[in-house]
Amino acid sequence: MDIFLFLLIFAGFLNVGRIFTRTIWQLKFSGPTEALLFSTALGSIITSMMVTSLAFTGLVSTSTCWAVLAILLLSGLSQNKKLGGFRVALSSSVFFPLSPIKTSIQIILGVLILLAVSLALAPAFATDALVYHLAVPKAFLEAGGIINLPNNIFSFYPQHMEMLYLFALALGSDHLAQLTGLGVVFLLLIALYQNYQQKGSKAYALLVPAIFLSTPAFFTVAYSAYVDLQTATYLFLSFYAWENWKVRKQIGWYYLLIIFVGAALATQLAAVIALPIALLGVALQSKTDPKKALGHCLILVFGALLFILPWWGKNYYFTGNPFAPFLMSFFGGEQGMNWDISRSLQHFQYFSSYGLGHGIADFLLLPFNLTFFGQSHSLKFDGQVGILYFLLFPALFRLRRESMPMVILVSIFIVFWFTQTQQARLLATPFAFLALLSVRGLEGWLSSPSGKIGGKGESFLISIILLGLLFNTSLIVKSWAQIQPLSYIFQKEGREPFLMRQIRSYPVYLSANHMVEQDEKVLLVSMRNLGFLMNKPFFSDSIFEAHTLIKIIDEEVYAAAMIQRFKAMGITHIMFNYHFVFGKNSAFNIGEQGIFKNFLIQHGTLISRKNEFFLYSFVLDSKPKNSKNTSGLVSIPLNH
Repeated sequence: MDIFLFLLIFAGFLNVGRIFTRTIWQLKFSGPTEALLFSTALGSIITSMMVTSLAFTGLVSTSTCWAVLAILLLSGLSQNKKLGGFRVALSSSVFFPLSPIKTSIQIILGVLILLAVSLALAPAFATDALVYHLAVPKAFLEAGGIINLPNNIFSFYPQHMEMLYLFALALGSDHLAQLTGLGVVFLLLIALYQNYQQKGSKAYALLVPAIFLSTPAFFTVAYSAYVDLQTATYLFLSFYAWENWKVRKQIGWYYLLIIFVGAALATQLAAVIALPIALLGVALQSKTDPKKALGHCLILVFGALLFILPWWGKNYYFTGNPFAPFLMSFFGGEQGMNWDISRSLQHFQYFSSYGLGHGIADFLLLPFNLTFFGQSHSLKFDGQVGILYFLLFPALFRLRRESMPMVILVSIFIVFWFTQTQQARLLATPFAFLALLSVRGLEGWLSSPSGKIGGKGESFLISIILLGLLFNTSLIVKSWAQIQPLSYIFQKEGREPFLMRQIRSYPVYLSANHMVEQDEKVLLVSMRNLGFLMNKPFFSDSIFEAHTLIKIIDEEVYAAAMIQRFKAMGITHIMFNYHFVFGKNSAFNIGEQGIFKNFLIQHGTLISRKNEFFLYSFVLDSKPKNSKNTSGLVSIPLNH
């Protein structure tokens, strides 16, 4: 069912997109594949805007989202006969003619796609998806529209891709949301293939998307309802549209450039660097007429910012700061959200700690450090990029002058990434371009008349590249085997057992959903804030997850005062990770631990414990209870 709905959604994207690309702008495409690519990508943006409108008017629901899908499907039925040409073109250009190199790449790419689809069909378990990419849309859908989520600072970010996830959640489940995100990633793979073959050999065109998708850090987020690769999709398509505008001289490509840049900005804030780059591209395109260039640049800025303005307006309405949770020292906003300037600065410092240094020498060593020292779930780039980019690095020196605009683009993106936060998955945009440049340089190297590489040398180089692909793929397969999605897909394992294998804290979340009433509220402390898993009211702190509890302990100290604070907040339960509250990694000092331990003994009842995770129910009365201590906590005098 999820696969069927996924196909319907993307058919709807294609239908509504073609109204603009074919009927209104009458764009000239190089072939059916390019037409499908740009129309579908544009349709995804239009759909997000439609769902956004429903959310802001308080009309978003399962029924209205079904109505949106019906509108999408009915919008372009008269043009569906043209899809036959696309199928013929796809089969002839991608699968034929057969060759050892092309066939090997096809097999590897096909395996990667199947692995990604199988993982997307499993329940969502990736942290950021459960914290906000799916949790925020779920909250909006349950409320019927936009609401303030003060305890989740990520809800104040622009929510373009999250609106598509909301659309998918309204029609189906988290499986459909993950498939929808993966479908946008597939558009990027098609774009890389299509863009390359227009200037290079078809024999190497499939190598570009294969290199990109086989990058472990990118593959991991491709199926996980994240936004990093989706941002890369829109940014790459904006460059693609700029190239077509420059060559084909149709104003519709300029409009697509604006739309894709705006969508990227509304998908991920790190894409802000794309706006000045796009302005430079537009200025160069219209340099013969300064007034025209200025006009195009102004339209680009205002057009792109239109995609963010609704979210800035929402932030201003709820907090008084349109740029929340940023620029709080200028615009404030603390009264509207559970966040402050101190935590904001600490958050920035934390993200700046990713990587292996920020000096010039560290920048020059990036290819080596990223390849050999990157680790998942670590401050060492928080991801692996594999071996392929390192192997293909020498090929970049064989690039021709015509590739210089893209080289400059990649350089700017990487420098920006290096100076901000060195998380591997945030390299998706520059590495999409880098994959294309690397293969272009490789082909130039192998086809150079002045080169000294013979047939054996060429075979050796291609073998090395294929081995690199296989190595990257083996890392992905190893991770896939640990997750074991097939047991869930073939119904040999239920949703709950699957999530228990992936998320150590899931049993306690499950207990909270079954044992807490709708008029009660759970305080989450160092529980990673997996809000998508919670079906009952909860209170949490973003990132610094013990902030509220520590603040209550430090400010109130006495049990009676703490009880009043909990009552005022409506908190009746607490769920926490023992290691981060009482263990060696605790955010609490000894005194705070002592006060909290004694409070639990006197005013708490343990109702669930699994692994290192505890769920307590508070007994918020003025008299300490007289019961045996079954929590396993040692009694320490209050105010210790």
